[in-house]
Amino acid sequence: MRLFAWMALAASLFALGGCYFDNPLTGGSSKEINTWLLGVWEHRDEKGRVARAQVTPISDDRYFVAFARPGKTSRDVKNYEFEAWPSRVGDTVFLTLKCLSSPGDIPTGAHVFVQAQLLDQNNARLRGLQIDLPPTASSFELRREVRRKLKDRSLYPAESTDWKRVAEVFWSTDGQDPAFTPIRNPTY
Repeated sequence: MRLFAWMALAASLFALGGCYFDNPLTGGSSKEINTWLLGVWEHRDEKGRVARAQVTPISDDRYFVAFARPGKTSRDVKNYEFEAWPSRVGDTVFLTLKCLSSPGDIPTGAHVFVQAQLLDQNNARLRGLQIDLPPTASSFELRREVRRKLKDRSLYPAESTDWKRVAEVFWSTDGQDPAFTPIRNPTY
C-alpha cells in the first residue's frame, strides 16, 4: 500500500494520502524523540500551496503533530492531529503516526508511517513507505514487510517531500505557546 509523505514531519510531518493501517509499526517508542524534528515546518507544492506541520513534544518519547494541508480552494484547509513516536526496524528509524482527528479521510486511531531525513538544521525530507499489505496487517507483519523491502530497496516510492522549518518549538513548562522565532542560525 502506498503513503505519500506528510509530516507529520506528521508530518507533516506532511502531505498525507494513500494507505493507513489498523496497527502501529511498533507498539511504543523505540527511542527518545529527535528534538531536531520539533518546530513548525512548511512544504510548498508545485502550485504554490503551502502545507504546514507543527511538531511539539508530548513526552521524551512522543510527539504531537498538528498538520494542515490546502484543499481545492485557498479557504479550504484540511486539519489533522496525530500522536507520533519513533519506530525502529532494524537500523532504520521511522515515525509511526496515530490519527487523533482528521477531516474524515483517515479514521481516528489509524496509523500511517513516514521516514524523516534531516538534510540540515532547517530542512527535512519525508518519504512515505510502500507497504503492500492489507490495512489489518499486524505490527509483526508490518515490520517483516518493512525489513524485506529495506533489503530489496523497494520500501520508498520515488516521491518525497521537502520541508523547511519556519519556526522553532521548545519544551514549555509554563503553559505558553511552544512556537517561537527566530530559527536558530538562520541561513537566509
